[in-house]
Amino acid sequence: MLFLSLAVIEIMGSPERFGFVPDLRYVLPAFILGFEASLIINLLEGNPSVPMKEFMPEGIERLILLLILAPLGEETLNRALVEGYLLSYGHFWSAILFSALLFALPHWMASKEGKGGNAFIVTGAFIVGSLAGYLFALGGMLPAFVLHSSANIAGLTVLKLRERPREKGNTRKR
Repeated sequence: MLFLSLAVIEIMGSPERFGFVPDLRYVLPAFILGFEASLIINLLEGNPSVPMKEFMPEGIERLILLLILAPLGEETLNRALVEGYLLSYGHFWSAILFSALLFALPHWMASKEGKGGNAFIVTGAFIVGSLAGYLFALGGMLPAFVLHSSANIAGLTVLKLRERPREKGNTRKR
């Protein structure tokens, strides 16, 4: 997905035209916004809807996939290619919302029925995708990537906290 998107971007014009410009102004706000939005969404969801153990690798491979490869591939396709193309024709909000919808659909397909069902997953991914799209429109690819990665960090944090066994009563020996 990443290499195909990059190839299409190269064929259609320069990478700069599609948001590959070094702009650091929005990186810290993107990190904070992505983490906070995803934390709220994941805490509201209740039970985890994406069964990590069924389709995700463990350990460092999971971190590389969720914090680097998935955000890079998804943001290159949804933000740089789709949104960048639409933005080049002056479609600000429709570019942001359309790319957010395209971002949300694969998250729905990968989810199981959680509290609130798949609609909750699509809504949460659409919100994160809209935030990433807005930051992409303001500052290019880097803020969108950082927002996506920090959202995944928050999701992993909530998932890890839910996986920890809860103490039942007082287990202390006297």
